[in-house]
Amino acid sequence: MKASKKLVFTKLDNEYVENILRQLVNQHIIIQMFFTRDIHSLFSHLIIHIEKNSDAQELQQRRWVKKVRIRYQIDVYFIDSVKFHHEFSLGHPFFEFYCQPSVVIYQNEELRDLPITREWKQYKKKLNAFQERFYHDHDLHHSQVQNLISEGSSNSVFTSYARLIKYDLEYLEELYSGNNLNSLGLDERINNMIEYIPEIQKYFVKNSHSKYYLTDLFVKAKEATADDDAIYKNEMYEAVGITEQSLYHLVERRFDELRKLIKKESSQVQKVRDQIDEKEKDTILDIAIETILNSAEVEQIYLYHQMTYGEKTTYYFMLIATGASNEKLSLISQSLRSKMNGKYDFVLLSHNRCWVQNNLYQNQSFFTNIIQKKYLVYSSSPYHPEFHLEVPHYPYHADLYFHYISTRDSAFQFFEIFNNSKENYQGLEYLFSLFFLSFCRTYIFVKTYYLPNYLSSQSLWLLCLYADSDIRKYQYLIEHFWTDFFPYLDRNMAIHHKLSKLDIEKVTQMNVIVEKLMYELHNLVIEGRLLSDFENEKNL
Repeated sequence: MKASKKLVFTKLDNEYVENILRQLVNQHIIIQMFFTRDIHSLFSHLIIHIEKNSDAQELQQRRWVKKVRIRYQIDVYFIDSVKFHHEFSLGHPFFEFYCQPSVVIYQNEELRDLPITREWKQYKKKLNAFQERFYHDHDLHHSQVQNLISEGSSNSVFTSYARLIKYDLEYLEELYSGNNLNSLGLDERINNMIEYIPEIQKYFVKNSHSKYYLTDLFVKAKEATADDDAIYKNEMYEAVGITEQSLYHLVERRFDELRKLIKKESSQVQKVRDQIDEKEKDTILDIAIETILNSAEVEQIYLYHQMTYGEKTTYYFMLIATGASNEKLSLISQSLRSKMNGKYDFVLLSHNRCWVQNNLYQNQSFFTNIIQKKYLVYSSSPYHPEFHLEVPHYPYHADLYFHYISTRDSAFQFFEIFNNSKENYQGLEYLFSLFFLSFCRTYIFVKTYYLPNYLSSQSLWLLCLYADSDIRKYQYLIEHFWTDFFPYLDRNMAIHHKLSKLDIEKVTQMNVIVEKLMYELHNLVIEGRLLSDFENEKNL
């Protein structure tokens, strides 16, 4: 825990309060402190999230809390951890607004427990449910009062009105200060709310400096009921009803005010996030473009897709370039990953302009989705020639039969070795790598009409995810592989004269991957009848 002398509460700008807070941090288990200088209220709010309820209750009664409220108009509220999280789970709008991460002035790093920042759409349902509970219970109380009025039970009418007004006041207290004052008398509660809502004075006639006529009436009605006496004040029903309805509308107004504030804060936070994301994206783009230009003769670069999975974001680039071989693309990708400390991944495709033009008969649907002005992030000249597109263009899977059969046969060969009784797995790692390479290229071709070059296994898999994100359902097999999956595959793309070190557990994992991916491809190609024009399905 931090020493008190090191704590600085810059947002407070109040040395007296800062000194008290430093002492609190030293003497109690404080989790968080939230401070909001509220321009919408007489009071600023200092909410102190503390571990124990007993500490919260004891500290709330300290003399300095009242002193700070009167002298500096800072409303201090201690809340224990159980209640804190309960209020958030209910969607309490006071805590949703006044306990935003943006207003944290102290955070115990050992007990990091910030509430989740929710987007407006996520929180809106919570707020609606919270508000609906108020309306529902209010309607029940109000219906009871109306029934008693129709029955002529004057004493009970006033005692029921008293309960309803206290119910309204409880919500006003909760919505303005986060805490209710049910332990205090009605006069004190009204006087307390005047500091938050001065206009509330219009609804209560005073008997004396701090006492109100209406509260006296409620007390007399309660005493009369206990003594079995009748107190008939029928002419007062309407006046009391107007007062109660005025309080009800104040609750509605506060709900609306908090709703707008929360929505505004949420949109501002989202705007800041977007700005940060955009700034970060610009930085990544600058580094990526510079790295690419230093390694290849590039005419144009297109950022055609961006995908986030877990904590890693992948950028997909198409290069119109000369001399950008697969080996060079692999080196560029590795360099970029290294510069980004592995936080980002990059898929680089590259073709020269002439190759793209000559192969549009087959790849046009793929390239026209990518080579668009909105995706262009670099151009060496504004005068590069446009591609001559086929109009109309009818995409088809040329040579799919050969790609599919090659993939299927490598899978069958894998199964043959896997199922041999002598557990002789020599060369199985090469077949496994060959199958994965063949699967990815064929899958991408089926989905996009584009047959990629012999890229790294990771780039091919990421292209599969671009072609159809549904294939991610097999990501868990890759993540739980017995070694680093993609480096293992890439190493085994080249033949080596060595003794196999595979065992049954390792090859079983391989087998599961081959089975599931082959099943996926079979459904795409055979069940999807993509080869019906080439060969009868039964002959495959």
